[in-house]
This record gives sequence, C-alpha cells and structure tokens, in this order.
Amino acid sequence: MYFIKSIIDIIIILLLVRLLIRPNEAYFNQIFSLIYRLTNPLLIPSRYLTRNNTKGLFLTVLCLVLLRGLVFISIRPMSFTSGAGLSFLGLFQLLFQFYMVIWFVSFISRYSSETFLMNILQRAFIPLNILSDRIGIPARHFYLFVFLFLWILYSLLSYFIHNVMNLMTIVSSFSLFYGLGEGLILFLGLFPGFFSLVIIIGVLLSWVSPDPYNPIVQAIYSISEPLLAPFRRFTPNLGGLDISPIFALLCFQFLGKLGQQMVAGIFMAT
Repeated sequence: MYFIKSIIDIIIILLLVRLLIRPNEAYFNQIFSLIYRLTNPLLIPSRYLTRNNTKGLFLTVLCLVLLRGLVFISIRPMSFTSGAGLSFLGLFQLLFQFYMVIWFVSFISRYSSETFLMNILQRAFIPLNILSDRIGIPARHFYLFVFLFLWILYSLLSYFIHNVMNLMTIVSSFSLFYGLGEGLILFLGLFPGFFSLVIIIGVLLSWVSPDPYNPIVQAIYSISEPLLAPFRRFTPNLGGLDISPIFALLCFQFLGKLGQQMVAGIFMAT
C-alpha cells in the first residue's frame, strides 16, 4: 500500500508541474513532452465532464487525493473523512514545500541567471505577484511577504483540515500556533532533506561531466550552485578540490535538525 501511495504522490506532482507548462512548450522540450505523455491518459476521464483542460487537471488531482485517502484507510483503520483529511493535508504540505523551494532558490539567486525550467516553475508565483501588487507591497519586501503569506496560509489550511475533517482523533490537540510550528518544520526539513539531496546529485554529476544543456542538469545546478556559493567564500582551496559541498551538507544536517527541534519545543510544547 505504501508503494501505491508513492505512485499516487508522483502522479500528483507530475500533474501539478504540467499545470505550469504551456502546450507549445511541450513540443520542443523533451522533459515537458515526457510529462505530457505520462499524464495524458490520466486526463481522459475528466474530458467527459469538462472540456476545460485546467479544470480537468484539477478534477483529476482531486480524484487522486481521494484515492490516496482510501489508501490511508487501508493502512490504518479510520473514517473516510479522516483518510481524506490526511490526504488533503499531504497535498497542502507538498504544495507548501514546493513553493518554499522556489522561494528560497529565487531569493538566494536573485542576481544570477535562471534556467528555463526554473522560469517555468516560477509561474506558480504569478498569483502572489498579482496579490502583492494589489496590496501595494514594495519590491524590496516581496520575498518577506511571500514567505509570511505562504507560512500563514499553510497554517490556516492545516488548522482547518485538523478541526473539520476529524483529524483531532489522530492528533490529540491542534491549534493555529501548532500549525505555524508545523509549517516552519516543513520548511527547515528541506535543508537536511531536499536541498542536501540536490547537492549530492550535483556533486555526482560533476564527476561524469554531463551535458550542460540538459534541462535536468541545468535545474539541479540552478539549485545546488546558489546553495554552495556562501560556503565557497570561506572553504580553503585544496588544489582544485571543492570541499564546499561537505561543509554545506554538515551545516544543513546539523542546523536543519536543530532548528526543527527548537521550533517543535517552542510551537508544539504541550
């Protein structure tokens, strides 16, 4: 059942990424074309209900989220409402971390060139750009606004899910303050988790001299290089041997987990 859940998670991610890809871009980019070919069969049932591709995609994601809720029920006995609640909570956590990855990479690489794939992913920020313009947020405060908005929004959604969809039987107590802590823990968990993995992949790729024009290679380097840049400023030069990834991984593992423990102690102490 855990394997089925993982497959559903991957499909949901592919569908959400497809939402950011324009149809004409799938014709000249191999990665985007592959995403279209993998997800096209999943969208066939939704076309009987709506001719709008975006609505059909959202409808498909909704069905997959409910299906994943049934998987949760088969793993651990609970009501359908609780299973669906856990599944929706997982979706919100995935979206929150996805946005935080884009936010952090954009923040630390504001003055460097961006890859085509990163430009595609940043389309997810278009609603936030529109919102900040309407509110009148100064450009110099945009990244702070985005972080606070996403953090508070996730906390509200998590609080709603726990209190409305019967997850209180799974978590003994859940408050909005608890949700704020949960959001910070998810963000800090990206450093010993996702960001560390990207750095390791980047190091392995550097050993085999990959094609620099490959979109996947460009995406990995567009994330790993800004992460390593601060560490390269103080790491010694060992005859061309770059040891900054070692310092970065140690720092991410130690400070990331320490930060999670501190947040849990502050926000989630009972």
